[in-house]
Amino acid sequence: MRFLFLCSFSAFLTVASAQDISPRLLTSTLDNLIRWNSSFSEGHTGFSLADLDTGEPIYGYNSERYFVPASNVKLLTYYVAQRELSDAAPALYYHDGGGDTTDIWGTGYPLLLHPSFYTYDTLRGWLADRSGTLIYNLPAAEEVPRYGAGWSWDDYNYGYVYERSSLPVYGNRLFLDYRGPDTGDTTTGLFGSPPGVAAGLIQNAAQPRAISRREGSNQFTVGYNFYHPGNFPLERPLSVSPPFVVGQLREAFPHLDVQLGTAPRPPRSELRQVSVTLPDTLYRKMLQGSDNFLAEQLILLAATHRYGWPDEETFFEYVTDTLFVAMQLGDVRFADGSGLSRYNLVKPRQLTQLLTALDRAVGRDRLRELLPAGGVNGTLERRFTNRPETFVWAKTGTLSGVTCVSGLVRCRSGRWLAFSFLHNNVMGRTSDYYREMENTLGWVYDNL
Repeated sequence: MRFLFLCSFSAFLTVASAQDISPRLLTSTLDNLIRWNSSFSEGHTGFSLADLDTGEPIYGYNSERYFVPASNVKLLTYYVAQRELSDAAPALYYHDGGGDTTDIWGTGYPLLLHPSFYTYDTLRGWLADRSGTLIYNLPAAEEVPRYGAGWSWDDYNYGYVYERSSLPVYGNRLFLDYRGPDTGDTTTGLFGSPPGVAAGLIQNAAQPRAISRREGSNQFTVGYNFYHPGNFPLERPLSVSPPFVVGQLREAFPHLDVQLGTAPRPPRSELRQVSVTLPDTLYRKMLQGSDNFLAEQLILLAATHRYGWPDEETFFEYVTDTLFVAMQLGDVRFADGSGLSRYNLVKPRQLTQLLTALDRAVGRDRLRELLPAGGVNGTLERRFTNRPETFVWAKTGTLSGVTCVSGLVRCRSGRWLAFSFLHNNVMGRTSDYYREMENTLGWVYDNL
């Protein structure tokens, strides 16, 4: 009976104009849609709604409580990357050692030989133009932990956890695509990168998984159903080590004599750098596709840009103690760039405040182009389709027991709002949570 009353109440309010809704009526309606929503009752829910132009809060429920935000952390990462890397980023530091020898040190630059960024890979062109001996130096003190703080080690076989490194190659992933005779392509067969790894697949008919690898190796085995068109394109993480990186550089640039070294990084004043401008295509893939690898490498790249080497621990302290304090965001636990870590903690109000800052820093049109659009693309392609036009642009975040969405709402009246929906300890179906969030933001679209 109560459910029928809420439906009727909500239907009645959708015919009212934004000017007709008093603060008291707005609060009571959103309380019914969020605070007293039975679908949210077994977990922990937080919500914040603010005017995007003024930053003024409109409504909050547990908006000052901390939640694990999952991939909503990528909004923090994007903000930080824009602040630190908007002009130019160091793709590589190098020192000409005399003769035909060049010493290089990595920066975390993520696009070298990456299959999705071939036309944007400035560093590939620079290496192709070099000659002689190339020494890739990785001092022991600078080795980047392969996983971020709080990650699950046994995720190594899944396509969303990629190892981090100071000099990634091929996106630190195996990329495979298959063109069968039934596709109509003139060239058929298996295509992939890195070429040597892709060519070394082992068939194992007894294996139930389509593809798997042993932890710590780059030997992949494929099952009997592997060559089904629905499996492609396919990406899986590689086990990355300095010798592996050197081997891939030798294969990709056979004209270079690539060696591995451990020479300490000289002061930045003694080094030259290959400078690059990061394309919005990178940020779009990170936000729309929720690419964890790119998010992590952007943090390492920003740390290198600031300190001369990928000192992420000091960089996270700088971000939370300086950048976030300057914008009066309050205390945030920022533990990784991707949101894979459950150590991250953030408030819904902090995310709406961050979205307001992003709107001012990069521009609303650009921000909308980078975020997933409801019913259109990315992780929201099939979400928020309950209105006749696109009205939600937002970053999603999902872990076991975590469902989050934070972004922008364009109301029917033309008003723009920032929102953050954070759910933790979720036991029910994710689809049930999205249905109720769609109902809530649909009401906001109609009435504010």
